[in-house]
Amino acid sequence: MLARLTSLLLRPIDSAWLVAARIGVGFLLAIEMTGSLALGYLREYTEPQFNFSYLLFDWLPRWPPAVIIGLHLGAITGGVAVAAGWHFRWAARLLTLCYTLVFLAEQTRFINHIYLYCLVAGLLSLMPAHHAASADVRAGRVHPSATVPAWTRYILVFQLSLVYFFAGVAKVNPDWLMARPLTVWLTAKSGYPIIGGVLGHPLLPWLMSYGGVLFDLLVVPLMLWRRTRPWAFGAAVFFHVSNVVVFGLGTFPWFSMLLTAAVYFSPGWPRRLPGRLGAWFRSRVPVPTPAELAPALSAPHRPHLLLAGLGLYALIQLLLPLRPWLYPGDVHWTEEGHQFSWHMMLRVKEGTLNYRVVLPDGREELVSPSSYLTFQQSRKLVGQPDYILQFAHFLAADYARRGLGPVAVYAESNVVLNRRPGRPIVARTVNLAAETRSLGHYGWITPAPPLE
Repeated sequence: MLARLTSLLLRPIDSAWLVAARIGVGFLLAIEMTGSLALGYLREYTEPQFNFSYLLFDWLPRWPPAVIIGLHLGAITGGVAVAAGWHFRWAARLLTLCYTLVFLAEQTRFINHIYLYCLVAGLLSLMPAHHAASADVRAGRVHPSATVPAWTRYILVFQLSLVYFFAGVAKVNPDWLMARPLTVWLTAKSGYPIIGGVLGHPLLPWLMSYGGVLFDLLVVPLMLWRRTRPWAFGAAVFFHVSNVVVFGLGTFPWFSMLLTAAVYFSPGWPRRLPGRLGAWFRSRVPVPTPAELAPALSAPHRPHLLLAGLGLYALIQLLLPLRPWLYPGDVHWTEEGHQFSWHMMLRVKEGTLNYRVVLPDGREELVSPSSYLTFQQSRKLVGQPDYILQFAHFLAADYARRGLGPVAVYAESNVVLNRRPGRPIVARTVNLAAETRSLGHYGWITPAPPLE
């Protein structure tokens, strides 16, 4: 069994698809970071007095502005070099490192597609994606090859399928099936020129909500079946282009379309593209000969390490999205297990939050987070209990630094989830300065408001 699995994963396949993925992923990730600089997102990392951190990575330092700029520039350089196949191994590692460090530098900037970019860049750095149509081949740094091992395609099929599947499963919840999140977002866009009337139509949120569930749950099996693949890809193009028109979403819709085409169609599909693009692939990535596609007679050195690595990666990616079911309560209210689980655009949270700080002499001060944070940080803070706890710890440390501690810190909040009745998200009687961050359930989170 193990020998058959090894043979399947190491079977040579056409490399044209991986060349297309390398070029597209490299350029799109470079464009994403260029946009981050151009649109001023840099301020979210450099201007606030406090940066929120992921629990297992809270040991990372708070990077100075020069480092944040350097990480952005490193990601842009790495992305362009990956696309060109120029010193590919080092470029892909640079791209992965810079993207990951930027991603980890500010938790309120968590976006599912940036997390996916980190994963795909890391996987790409392990693949022989530069052995065709690359600067490394032209410079003689690597031997040209028309094939790559099949595991390179299978792991990306697995990763993308996982994203679609868990995104679909997460949408099967009462709020989404009552079209509440999309009703909020689309109503706010009803004033758009030309398409505003369509976006404001009361039936559109329902069509998009149920269409989104069906798309996410069905697109993978339909893409895997050859007969339905063209129709499924057409639906994917329509779905992602619609998201561009309505929500923008940066490079993610284009990235999704590229990766969907790259990994689900037959490996040689780029040569069938029309015009100069197809001609370029036909001239730069030759069709593998039958001999090149024949299974290798001998296994590479230590194939068990490859199997163990792929198996561990797959296990982690399967387990992380299951975390929301391990916590009590509504994940869209508690946020416990929400991140890294492919929960996309499932809730709208609005409200107010201030902190009541009680000094040792009994005096109280009301603190607004906006005194320390950017507008975007303050907006994200309102509905995230773990963020609320982090900032309470920061306030306690800040008062102690000024010689005013030890203090007790209480959260005064009123949060509205998907137009449900507003209520405090954190118990007002709990001294958050005395609570510990953990991966376990926070008992001081209040119950979710009822769905009316």
